[in-house]
Amino acid sequence: MKILLVNLLLLLTTNLWSQTELGLGLVSINLNDKTVLHFYKNITDKAPSKTIEFFNDKTINSWNIKELDKQKNWLKPEVLWLDYSSFIFRCVVNKEGWFQVITNQENGERYWLKNSKMTTFNTWENYLKGMFGVKRLPTNHQKIRSSPTDNSAEIKYQGEDCFGVKSMKGDWIEIYTADYCDESYTDNKTPLKRGWIRWKRGNELLIEYFTTS
Repeated sequence: MKILLVNLLLLLTTNLWSQTELGLGLVSINLNDKTVLHFYKNITDKAPSKTIEFFNDKTINSWNIKELDKQKNWLKPEVLWLDYSSFIFRCVVNKEGWFQVITNQENGERYWLKNSKMTTFNTWENYLKGMFGVKRLPTNHQKIRSSPTDNSAEIKYQGEDCFGVKSMKGDWIEIYTADYCDESYTDNKTPLKRGWIRWKRGNELLIEYFTTS
């Protein structure tokens, strides 16, 4: 039941955005009620093209973005889950104190964001290692392999997908059944000690990931 709830709460990001460029990794915003972010079309611009400000919204007991309905016209990041202070962009370029991030996952629009104490960059590998869990997309019936190749032996697995990530090798991730993926979460009958699945093919994301339980 909890895994199903996570699927619903994740705002469908991994399904909606799977065709957008994956980039180098992800930039997480370390936000609070005083966070102000400036987005520039070019790093040489003196004035930002877009600005968002956070505030303490007592009506929802959470930090919120000023004029959020208006900002949503262009602001469609990888994750925007304010209840959990989760605000994340895919990063396309990381250079000289700047990140070029995808601010609109629907059309691929990009802006530049300054690297600061408010920003944290993670490679896809480190990001996925930090997730509560991952699962294979139901629309992509890939098998679990013994090594990161399509012609390696298949590992037979029965039960729902509920995997942690150990490592990454190119388009593949090494997975295992995490300790919390017991019978109270899924109907796992054959816990997985080690196996490999593709996490992407080109810019197509082949997994769903869950930030929390």
